[in-house]
Amino acid sequence: LDSSAVQFTRSEHRQVTAQPVAAKSNVTVVTGNTFQSLVMEREEHTMLLMKQSTCGHCKRFSIFWNEFQTIIQALNWSSVINVCKIDVTKNDVPHPQIDAWDIPSVYYFPAGSKETPIEMTPKYDKGSIDAQYQYDEGLSWVTSGYDVVEWMMKQGKLDLELLASLDANRADSIDEVTST
Repeated sequence: LDSSAVQFTRSEHRQVTAQPVAAKSNVTVVTGNTFQSLVMEREEHTMLLMKQSTCGHCKRFSIFWNEFQTIIQALNWSSVINVCKIDVTKNDVPHPQIDAWDIPSVYYFPAGSKETPIEMTPKYDKGSIDAQYQYDEGLSWVTSGYDVVEWMMKQGKLDLELLASLDANRADSIDEVTST
């Protein structure tokens, strides 16, 4: 072998390491050890995405989840709604009503009733002959973060007047900054 072939062959065997680059996301990362403090003990409403880092459907849904968090921040609702995610392949979810078999899955832990989370299920007619197929489609009906906001509001657990006032307070403070 000539010297360039030997150099190429040797470089094939060299281990290359790199520090993973964290995605810019303000979504709170929950682990099995922090589940109690970050989800159950917080007073605000909590939305929890259960995912697997190598799952293609989970990666697709993460785009909408990050958009959902951005919407919550833009509307100034972060003090009322906590947006979290947990990798269920690396962490246990210590809650008896959580089923981490179907991923991605989203559970809503309403403020004041965290012991009874609500699974974010697809929009389907339970009486339909295609109900099982529609349920098996999982979260594919979500096409943006706005779908998550809409679903959450339809659960009837949020104080919509409080949310409107938070958004109005933010708009007032923006107006004050721009007028000076």
